[in-house]
Amino acid sequence: MSMTESGSSPDDTTASIVPGHHGDGLPQTVRILPVERAIEWIRAWAELDWPITWETAYATRDKLGWTPAPEDPELFTTELTVNQDGGYLIRLDGRCSEVSITLCSRNLSAEPNTPWTTSLCQTYDAIANALTALHGPGEQTGNRTNVLQTDWILSNQVTVTLITSGKIMRAILKSPEVTAIDQWDAYFVEKYGADYVDD
Repeated sequence: MSMTESGSSPDDTTASIVPGHHGDGLPQTVRILPVERAIEWIRAWAELDWPITWETAYATRDKLGWTPAPEDPELFTTELTVNQDGGYLIRLDGRCSEVSITLCSRNLSAEPNTPWTTSLCQTYDAIANALTALHGPGEQTGNRTNVLQTDWILSNQVTVTLITSGKIMRAILKSPEVTAIDQWDAYFVEKYGADYVDD
């Protein structure tokens, strides 16, 4: 049974699936982040003055209320992912170059055409529409039966990626340096093919 905590719109609620309904067989209630909260998380990183130091990255993580893993502060959990992997930070040349954020509880047993996947798709579309309103159309690849991804390159050259497999939804933000590397790789793939050798 698909439920919400405070209403029915994906724009302002956290969707959840109650265990045992519709054959979901979930061990716990799993949740999808409200759209407004997802946009808040994404903007908190996208609008930083990149490149960012680790001090800035950790301060941003803490401001959002995320909890660093005791063994590795580059890993964190969020309000959605207690006892799960919430996300991680990546470094390049000594600086924080990328952040990956889970936007729903992990539901690896999800099946197509269930309330969970329907809610996930609706929320993906709502987040994508909100990002499009902020930054213009993104570049969409893949499909809903496998992996669906939309990428936006912002005016500050930060790349925002929204991705879902139907079992998980994630936002990935890449620094301008990583954006440049990705663009360079894409140029060579387009010019020489996917099997080009980078000397």
